[in-house]
Amino acid sequence: MNLQDAADLGTTLAAIATGVLVWFGLKQLSALKKQVETGQQSSDAAVSAAEAAHLAVQEAARARVDEQVARVVVLSERPQWPPLVNPHIDTSGQDRLFDPMVQHASAPAGREEFIFPESANHLMWFVVHGIVANEGRSTARIRIAGEGEFIAGESHLLPGETIPVPPIASEWRSDRSYLYREHVLRPGQTALFRWAASNTVADWTADPAEPGAPRASVSLEVFDSAVHGVIDTVKLEVRSRPLQAVPLRAGHWALTDTAADADVIVFPTQRRYLSEELPD
Repeated sequence: MNLQDAADLGTTLAAIATGVLVWFGLKQLSALKKQVETGQQSSDAAVSAAEAAHLAVQEAARARVDEQVARVVVLSERPQWPPLVNPHIDTSGQDRLFDPMVQHASAPAGREEFIFPESANHLMWFVVHGIVANEGRSTARIRIAGEGEFIAGESHLLPGETIPVPPIASEWRSDRSYLYREHVLRPGQTALFRWAASNTVADWTADPAEPGAPRASVSLEVFDSAVHGVIDTVKLEVRSRPLQAVPLRAGHWALTDTAADADVIVFPTQRRYLSEELPD
């Protein structure tokens, strides 16, 4: 073997050694990658387990609270037909629709036509009755967030029973408006309430099925005085199109012939747990 052959052999052996080292390095990197992935999976599993444990503890705490606090059930009658209308009410919301003077000056909508734009901003509203029952274990304080009040009377939702007005717990303002009253509802008791689903005449001509169409709603807010209690909110909403365009008379609208299109939706109760809102 001459010197050239020896040099070539050395180069070949060096290339083979380099290839082996590269292969070994790649194997090491692959093993390291798998190790990192395994570690990440273990970390993710640990986080998931911690989150699951936290959720389990939270659900157990909620279950204990649910057993002790008030739990209300809300039922609604259909809106009274025909709706009421009053051209002299301030649509900014300053007038109370259940004020005796406002009630005296308002009348059920009849067969008269509403001419736009003269009648477009007249206020029209449905009176809706409903009942709320406390089926929980503790006394609730309850108020109507919107144009509504608790009343005494009867309801076909609870036939054969005269329902009294629940005791007043507090009034938030010196004007003693029914909008700011909180009432007490003890376990097993039922209360009767009414509320006004109001819009302008022009708003009631919109199709309630269209996105963004005007809808009228109120909410019942239920809460207790316990630090670790709850606040429940039940929303009620009227969707209706009580007016229809008068054929061949531009800008003229009239009441429909039936109340079938006026209905109330009672949304599921939204519950907030006060213990979860306390600072750590």
